[in-house]
Amino acid sequence: MRCVCVSDQLSDYILGAKMPREAWGNLKKIFAASMMVRKLQLKHELNNIGQRDMLVTDYTSRIKEIYNVLGSINVMVDEDEILHVDLGVLA
Repeated sequence: MRCVCVSDQLSDYILGAKMPREAWGNLKKIFAASMMVRKLQLKHELNNIGQRDMLVTDYTSRIKEIYNVLGSINVMVDEDEILHVDLGVLA
């Protein structure tokens, strides 16, 4: 048998569930909302990133990092958006 631990914060959402499917549904709603917030934060950062006093290598690394995180949460960024952000370093 496998032991599954849940934080106190999440336990409130699953203790009242009558069936496992209901508990999973509750958790899915919670995490879907937090993923949407994270997606919006990353998109905002990507659209407002500026080189400022960063080295070009640091700047492009940060852009790549944001793209990778977006990809990990299944958010696709189209090529035009990538080009627009990457060319910002030249502006």
